[in-house]
Amino acid sequence: MKIKYNFSKRKHILMLLSNPATYDTRPLKEANSLVKNGYKVVILAWDREGNCPRQTLSNGLLIRRFNLKSPYGQSIRTVIGFFFYYVWCIISSYTLNIEVIHCHDVDTFFCGILIKMLRFGRIKLIYDMHDHPIVFLEKFPKAHFLVKVVFAIAKHYTDYVIVVNDGFLECLSKGGFQREKMTVIMNVPLKSEYSKFNTTNCSRRKFTVFYYGAIGTQRGTHKLLDAVKDLDNVELLLAGKGDLVYLVKNAEKKYSNVKYLGWISTSKINHLVKKADLIPSLYMPNNINHILASPEKLFTAMAHGIPVLVHKGSYQAKIVRKYDCGVVVDMDDTAKVREAIFKLASSPELCKKLGENGIKVVSELFNWQVMERRLVGVYHSLTSSR
Repeated sequence: MKIKYNFSKRKHILMLLSNPATYDTRPLKEANSLVKNGYKVVILAWDREGNCPRQTLSNGLLIRRFNLKSPYGQSIRTVIGFFFYYVWCIISSYTLNIEVIHCHDVDTFFCGILIKMLRFGRIKLIYDMHDHPIVFLEKFPKAHFLVKVVFAIAKHYTDYVIVVNDGFLECLSKGGFQREKMTVIMNVPLKSEYSKFNTTNCSRRKFTVFYYGAIGTQRGTHKLLDAVKDLDNVELLLAGKGDLVYLVKNAEKKYSNVKYLGWISTSKINHLVKKADLIPSLYMPNNINHILASPEKLFTAMAHGIPVLVHKGSYQAKIVRKYDCGVVVDMDDTAKVREAIFKLASSPELCKKLGENGIKVVSELFNWQVMERRLVGVYHSLTSSR
């Protein structure tokens, strides 16, 4: 069925996203918030697996997808895929009267610059930095100097920079970015996603630790396994994929309290999160991106009144300590991690207190309604009309 979309002369917001715009919630929340506030928004996404429709229209948000199969990561095939994605985005941009181009992460940022240059600089450019650029050069340590190049280009061509937390804001400020041209839009839940803390979670016979996401050394999955395996009255559920899945499967065969769920749907994850007693949000602080990360799972757990487990020395640890909504541990000290988990499993009242603290701070500070007001403020300052 042909999708009907009103391509009026009215100016558009063009978003560039190098994934299919299905599971990456923050760009979708940004786009929907802008549509709700009267802006015309089109997302040019990249469906690398070829599983999504070429075009979707929902609640006024149009998503066009570039269907070219390509792996994620840092391979030659990926680089070639990006070349064709850039060409497609540039051609597609000429079908729209663009006022602002909103680039999600550095892998679409240079495409945005090209589109801006081809329009002789007459459009505004937003660089939405989900991750530190160094994450895209993990396999090429000798090329880390390129981060300085990226930042120099960003300072020259960008009209506004959006970052995910105050840690990134401080990092860029020290690098010479103007604070008045930056704002923080965190990856936080809608108020409708909150739940009242369920004390039955902490009074069941089994204390459930639910880990979901990448299963690898960068996320400390092996260290979590070492701490929880054969721990009395504690079960560890793991969902996701990565280079340490084989280790998880071996542990599942050996220990009755470890269960691997595989790659599961978002709805299944949400269901298990609500039933969990502890959510680990682990980023081993071996690079700047992991140190500064504040993933959605941290705030989702807090919104549902579930304590979180985070590694010390990270931005997440600052949040957890400041608002007393979980435990901060040294993941390299297995005994201390076991002790922290056992303490929570043995203390329903402590779990309840940490959970209630999380709900309180999310309802006041870390919710999408707060972020939406900031986002709309940025666009009011950049656009001449709505």
